[in-house]
Amino acid sequence: MRARLALAGMAAALASPAYAATGQSSTAIGQAQAVIIAPIIAVSLGDLDFGSLTSSLTASGSVTVGAEGGATYAGGAAPACAGGGSCAGIAPARFLVSGEAGRSYIVSAPAAITATGTLTAGGSAPALAIDALSVHLASHAGSGTSIGQLDERGEDRIGVGGRLNVPAGTAAAHYRATLTIMVTYS
Repeated sequence: MRARLALAGMAAALASPAYAATGQSSTAIGQAQAVIIAPIIAVSLGDLDFGSLTSSLTASGSVTVGAEGGATYAGGAAPACAGGGSCAGIAPARFLVSGEAGRSYIVSAPAAITATGTLTAGGSAPALAIDALSVHLASHAGSGTSIGQLDERGEDRIGVGGRLNVPAGTAAAHYRATLTIMVTYS
């Protein structure tokens, strides 16, 4: 029995950490590391443009510009040009994203923004709502995702569309809104 206790005591002593005696020290070497990648940057290439349109005196309407282009009109809103020709100026917002080649990123856009206007005759116009904002990523065409992929040059393109809501009887005015997107590596 004493032999077992002695063996157990020796095993416990061997498994215990060794403490440095007074005046002794111990060192260990580790490493620190980091990887620096190119910053992700978004640059505006063109504004979301609903073009020139007319408003019915009696019916509210809207114009929707797709994130990939094209426009549809509803209700009392109509293009100012026959057939929505080039004088309408319709275009989605376009952005260039650049960063580390092959990296994925997330794009965030607001759900809605507000356009403020100046009446053609002078003075302030009532604000107009821009909603149903949609995002199109060149790297994931047709997928409806907000996650993009930078190509071998470290680039991708983003299109943003939306719907401008036009109340009945909206007076002639020039409208502007700020559209902010955010891109972040994922």
